[in-house]
Amino acid sequence: MTLIPIKDFFETKTRIKAALPAKFSSLIENLVEITFFQTINTIKSLSYPFGVISPSMSIIKQSKKKGAVFTFCDTGKDLNTAISDAVQELHKEHPILIIMPDLPFLNQEFFQHLFKETRDKDVLIIPSISSHRDFGTAALYLKQPSLLSFQFGENSSRRFQLEADSKNLEYRVLHYEPFARDLDTLNDVKYLKKHLTMVFDSDHLTRILEQLNIVET
Repeated sequence: MTLIPIKDFFETKTRIKAALPAKFSSLIENLVEITFFQTINTIKSLSYPFGVISPSMSIIKQSKKKGAVFTFCDTGKDLNTAISDAVQELHKEHPILIIMPDLPFLNQEFFQHLFKETRDKDVLIIPSISSHRDFGTAALYLKQPSLLSFQFGENSSRRFQLEADSKNLEYRVLHYEPFARDLDTLNDVKYLKKHLTMVFDSDHLTRILEQLNIVET
C-alpha cells in the first residue's frame, strides 16, 4: 500500500509563500494540488493500491473518487502522529510505502524501479533532494509498518538510517535524481520551472509556473 499524507492545500508551502508576494499564494497551492493528483494518477496507472492521509475532508473525498482504497482523516497538527495513527488501521504484516505529496518529477519508472528494490530489504529510504539541505525523506518503504518510528522532517533520512542500524534491519538508501526532488523552497520552484521537460504530463504545471513572476536559476 502506498500512503500519501497531505495537508489542506491552503496550509502547504509556507516557506515558499513567504518568499513571494501574497498574490501568488493561491498559485503555490495549485502547484501542490496538481503535483499531488499527478502522483495519484501515476500510481493508479500502474494499478498499485494507494491511500491518502489528510485533515481535509475535501481532499479525502476527491481521493476516494480517484480510487483511494484507504483514507484517514487526521487532526492536521503533526505529520508523524497522523501517519502513526493511520497505519494502526492497516494490516500489521503488510508492507507500506509512504511518499510525500510534493514530488513533481515522479513517473512510472520511479515506482517500477523502487518496487523491484523491495524484494530483499526490510527498509528503503529515499532522501529528498532540495535546495534546502535538511536531508528530509521523499519516500520510505517498510516491509512491516512497525519496523521504524515515523520521524519525517528535517534530517529524517539520517534518523531513519540510525534507527534501522540500531535494530539490525536490512535497509538501503536510494538516491533518485530527479524523482526525489521536492518543492520546499523558492529555488525548488525555479528548478522545476527550468526543467519542465523532465516532468511527465507537465501541461498543468506549465500553466501555473508561467503565472509566477520568478527568475529561473
